[in-house]
Amino acid sequence: MATLAIVNGKVWRRPDASAVAVEGDRILAVGGSDLGAERVIDAGGDWIIPAFNDAHVHFLMGSRSLSELDLFGAQAQSEIESRIVDYARASRGAWVVGRGWFYSAFPGGMPTVELLDRLVPDRPAYLESFDAHAAWANSRALELSGVATRDVLLESAMLDVSRNIPRTRDDDLNALRAGMRMAASKGVASVQEAGDGQNQLELWDALRAFGELTLRVRLAFDLTPGVDLGEYEALRREPDDWITTGILKAFADGVVESKTAAMLDPYAGAHEKGVPIWGADELRSAVHAADARGWQVQVHAIGDAAIRQALDAFEGTAPGRRHRVEHIEVPDPADIARFARLGVIASMQPQHAGPAMIEVWRRHLGPERAVHGWPWRALQDSGARLAFGTDWPVVPLDPFASIAEARRDMSLEDAVAAWTAGSSFAEHAEAGKGDLRVGMLADVAVVDFDSAAVRATVVGGRVVYEKS
Repeated sequence: MATLAIVNGKVWRRPDASAVAVEGDRILAVGGSDLGAERVIDAGGDWIIPAFNDAHVHFLMGSRSLSELDLFGAQAQSEIESRIVDYARASRGAWVVGRGWFYSAFPGGMPTVELLDRLVPDRPAYLESFDAHAAWANSRALELSGVATRDVLLESAMLDVSRNIPRTRDDDLNALRAGMRMAASKGVASVQEAGDGQNQLELWDALRAFGELTLRVRLAFDLTPGVDLGEYEALRREPDDWITTGILKAFADGVVESKTAAMLDPYAGAHEKGVPIWGADELRSAVHAADARGWQVQVHAIGDAAIRQALDAFEGTAPGRRHRVEHIEVPDPADIARFARLGVIASMQPQHAGPAMIEVWRRHLGPERAVHGWPWRALQDSGARLAFGTDWPVVPLDPFASIAEARRDMSLEDAVAAWTAGSSFAEHAEAGKGDLRVGMLADVAVVDFDSAAVRATVVGGRVVYEKS
């Protein structure tokens, strides 16, 4: 007899089936509701789907943020100020740490150090923007870190302050536990950590040793100019159902909002175009060196110049490596067809395109370029493989919000496929997950798309979330 059966539902892409049976950590059968089992979950007519796989997430960062100051969604400076003051008054931490502020909330698009000094005068404060490409620190945090006073820290300069935030190993383990609980409640069984994975392996190994893993994770290691790839070989893992590696993450540029995304033409009403992080041939050389060692590479590329540089770097790499471009916010239309031709995965996060997020983005690009933003439908129509995710904590870890945004120009079926089969394909894991077939890993979610609700989440045959 099966160990678990989910019955009385609608099995995704199987109109003849209403139930899924599980034995151990694998799917035993897909069929009618007469499947017997030791434990039964009644789907109540909801969809039974492959559990979601977030193709691009900063899971440790997001998990830490669950206990920190949340500024996401605040549209006005007055609301941001109120949240900071209230949190600082209630918090006893040595630092005030948070994230999520929108550029558009501040006159001119950026906050000032003087404002934060007034709001948090008694201890260091460090608050990241929603996109994690800018940070707002007060004078105490800057002085403690030996950083000259400035209003906002951009890109790599953020690390000069953030590395001084007091965090312990136990803090991070507890944060990951909270993050896993939240992921389970959202129907997420797998995440693909987009960077810093070389520093997180020990945390995930510890959780597995404790028998606490309820989430599968793939960890990307950082590919930066001058990095010695030989140092990563000892950390590289053989294929594993729970913790995997094998991919490197590079940044080609920053973001449009701070004008650090690399553009082919200047920003609207300005002279700057954004500066690429890598030299003209430097990224290509690094990608080909990694490719020769068997690494998959994913490149953060938002501006059209950076996207082109990433695609140029992937020219001539090994067939079937499934290299990836992340974000793809504003590509030149001439580069759309290159994704399919090169076999490059288009890894995108539809929530970034939400109306509340793009006021400054549109202003900096101008209307002619903005209209080409986030072209997931055009990429799909050209034959490219899509993989969807959230980029949490840049936006909430919410597959339903992502799917709702994507559905403005694609079908529900295609959006869900990008969140399941597409994400699994992007991490070379399609043989084990992303579909509901006999013999595949029993990673299953029971969901109602109309109400954006999760009834149950199963990972490896274990019920890790069930709605009361």
